[in-house]
Amino acid sequence: MNVRSAHATTPKGQSHSSEPAGRTLALERHGIAHVPTSRRYGRPRNQFTVRFAPVIYLAGIFLGASGGPLGLGFTGSVSAIILANLLGSLITGACAVMGPRLGMPQLPMGRAPFGYYGNFLPSILSLLIFIGYYSVGTVLGAKSLAGLLNTPYAPTVVVVAVVSIVIGIFGYRILHTMGKIITNVSMVVLTVVTIFLVFHGGGPGSTASATGSDFWLAWFVLFTAVFGYTASWAPYASDYSRYLPENSKPSSTFSAATLGLFSSTTWMMCLGAGLITLAPNGDVLDTFALAMPDWLRYVVLLTLGLSAIPHNSVNLYSGAMATLTCDVKLPQWVTVTIAGVIGMVIALVFGGDQFQSNFLLFLHVVSYYITPWVAVLLIDYFVVQRAGRNSLPVENFYTPTGAFGRINVAGIAAMLAGVVISIPFMANDFYTGPIGSSLDGADVSYFVSGIVAAAIYLVARGRFAPRNTLSPTVQ
Repeated sequence: MNVRSAHATTPKGQSHSSEPAGRTLALERHGIAHVPTSRRYGRPRNQFTVRFAPVIYLAGIFLGASGGPLGLGFTGSVSAIILANLLGSLITGACAVMGPRLGMPQLPMGRAPFGYYGNFLPSILSLLIFIGYYSVGTVLGAKSLAGLLNTPYAPTVVVVAVVSIVIGIFGYRILHTMGKIITNVSMVVLTVVTIFLVFHGGGPGSTASATGSDFWLAWFVLFTAVFGYTASWAPYASDYSRYLPENSKPSSTFSAATLGLFSSTTWMMCLGAGLITLAPNGDVLDTFALAMPDWLRYVVLLTLGLSAIPHNSVNLYSGAMATLTCDVKLPQWVTVTIAGVIGMVIALVFGGDQFQSNFLLFLHVVSYYITPWVAVLLIDYFVVQRAGRNSLPVENFYTPTGAFGRINVAGIAAMLAGVVISIPFMANDFYTGPIGSSLDGADVSYFVSGIVAAAIYLVARGRFAPRNTLSPTVQ
């Protein structure tokens, strides 16, 4: 029996794309449960705004600007940004395609390749990611707003955190609505900023100061940091596509999600790369005053500061999905609140002067887990399940006694082996392996771990995967 045939079809005359009756501010209580056909709504094109909006905050500016002190210049930074964002966005777009077919958040889907309890490991790691990025957004949003409004940092953090929690509690519908608003507003603001920056021209940091192997070392440092940031949106992907009608065209969902994430990350980071050329060894926030009039600087920083709030809510919402995937028996709104309070404390304690360097290190560490996890997940869905056409009934995702078993040794072993084998290739401020050192600090471990995990899972699943004892009906 296929997952599609396990549920009733849409009544004749009822449009799949019509949104069911309900209020945007209605409290979502659906949790990680499968979304039945009768509750599906929306269009694939909406995936653009829900991917675009969460990136519109200061993290992208900071990350894009980090190539300046490395000596990459504008062209070197932009080339690393574009390629890394393209790869990371393609991964997230591929994950978003899974939502309409399976009708559940991203992390519960991992029960297929990892097993019901085995999936706790990537879910817990993902929860750390969500709380971490929520803390990042709170720090940057509060700093921006406190500077503009002349308010103390700590109270501003609390306000940003509380509003983020409230939005996260209301969930899916309000996040999509705010995504549309933020996308429309930010596109206007960013277009004006881009025009001012182009007419102003670059500064002394426009030309690369690093040469030879030093240049490529710096290029890979920025490339891997950007890739880690963009690819880390993959665990969120289906959380915001699972309500789409089951017959949504996969190519439309993929292209909208990929383009939304790629365009927003690249736009923000390229602005950062351009701004930092004005003061290569300074603070990128100070360069806003050099490139634009005070009124525009105020509007930009206010927009980016306020936009951090829905970014935070996205992380809290997905954090709730991760918590519920680990069988925590709490209401969705409670898990959102607890994660929000924890992240608020982190923002208050660690939001100091060393925040940017700690942020980059955090991105490196996150990437080590993401690539082997997503490699196993995508291989399982697109190869084993034949892009969902060979999926087992959805009930198997929601019980440890289902076809996926309690622990899928093939999936867990592939993910862990990918990380372990890639250790010699790692290169960051925390640890540099022998191969990473021989490559002058170029960190290619992310790609090694992904390739290794995919290969191991393809070989091992036939022997160790519990569900292979069953014969699902192929559609």
